[in-house]
Amino acid sequence: MSGEDAQRGALMGRLESRVVGAFIAVLMPVCCFFAAWWLGVGVVPERYVPYGAFGGLLLGVVLDALFLRRWTARAYEMRLPSLMFLYVFVSVVTYAVFMGTSVFNLVCGIVAGAYMGRRLLHAGAAGEEARTVIRRTGSFAAAVIACAAGFSAYLALRDPFAGSDLEHMFHLKFAVTRPTIVALVAAGWPVLVLCQYWLATKAAYTAYGGRRHGAGTA
Repeated sequence: MSGEDAQRGALMGRLESRVVGAFIAVLMPVCCFFAAWWLGVGVVPERYVPYGAFGGLLLGVVLDALFLRRWTARAYEMRLPSLMFLYVFVSVVTYAVFMGTSVFNLVCGIVAGAYMGRRLLHAGAAGEEARTVIRRTGSFAAAVIACAAGFSAYLALRDPFAGSDLEHMFHLKFAVTRPTIVALVAAGWPVLVLCQYWLATKAAYTAYGGRRHGAGTA
């Protein structure tokens, strides 16, 4: 690690540095695993896809070993387009892991909000600037989960067995009809999107310091 990176690390508290480092250490192998898996589908025979995925996992571990300290020290210096791409990719991974249950994507927005709050704090952003960035972060997270939830709703409305699946999943004692599913989608989709916006902005304001640094609330 260079002297410049060490200086950056010093500006980041020891606990914060460890949390950020642990997050990156887990994130990199996971992203490499899924990227290799999905890139292999349709390119190599299906039986070889898992081997490629585990190769990606190993690559992620090697990259961690080589660059983790540098990435941790420069965690708040990533360019916004790269952050947006990473967020969408992680959201897709989360959506896939939890089999289309987009409510778990709320966690992505919370993490993104906390990250942006700390990024703004370390950059010394003023109150009005911080408010603008935090609102945009919440809006972006809300837009991503809106797409995820919308896709889930589309699949549910097209699936003739969606009602029976819900009955078995939640051990319901009443029949879930198509109008019931439509009502759940109509009510749940905007609630989920608004919750994501609120959670992401709340996490950002909390991480930034909120009123203490003149940002107030959204």
